Amino acid sequence: MRSLSQQQREEEHFMNASAKMYAELREWREQHPEAGFDAIVAQVTPRRQELMGELLAQLALQHGNGQVVEGLVCEKCGTVMEYKGEPKRDIECLEGETELYRAYFHCPHCEGGVFPPGPPIAVG
Repeated sequence: MRSLSQQQREEEHFMNASAKMYAELREWREQHPEAGFDAIVAQVTPRRQELMGELLAQLALQHGNGQVVEGLVCEKCGTVMEYKGEPKRDIECLEGETELYRAYFHCPHCEGGVFPPGPPIAVG
């Protein structure tokens, strides 16, 4: 779990980014009074997705990146899984895009893998 000071810094960063986005969009709209709704959406959407990507990453890692998991057992075969580091995982969804560095565990027996706390996934 992230420390209170880390959470406060993340919240402050998010709120500042939100305020900056709002100000930029209001200024853009002021300079483009002729813009139709579709043009406005075209300005808002990528900015919103970037901001939401930051929030998604914060929420996904709120309880840590999974590195502290010890004795993680493969749900398929029961073998203790091996820690393999923290590879970057790119995530895209309608709400935004983000990248996470999360612990990855691999089963040496059945070759399954998992990014805790999610369910095991097939590797291959």
